Amino acid sequence: RRFGTKCTACQQGIPPTQVVRKAQDFVYHLHCFACIICSRQLATGDEFYLMEDGRLVCKEDYETAKQNDDSEAGAKRPRTTITAKQLETLKNAYKNSPKPARHVREQLSSETGLDM
Repeated sequence: RRFGTKCTACQQGIPPTQVVRKAQDFVYHLHCFACIICSRQLATGDEFYLMEDGRLVCKEDYETAKQNDDSEAGAKRPRTTITAKQLETLKNAYKNSPKPARHVREQLSSETGLDM
């Protein structure tokens, strides 16, 4: 029993006579072959995504999660516009030291009005 096949989802043993579902090298009880988000049991022919750790996500939930991630990634901060004077100040400071210390960067920030 200790060395028999285990269900990827629940880690419980699977008797040799029990019907199972497989996804690549992962084996599942029928009731464990379900989406981790909506808990819907997946049937033969259903489209799903298999995570690296063996967790399953139905296509609908995967696409919803992906859309949410894309919309969050699209919320970027506005581009910073640097004036010629600010650029000259930064160039001079970085010419003297390519990796300025924190106090130097803080001083540059206050002189130029830019975020650190």
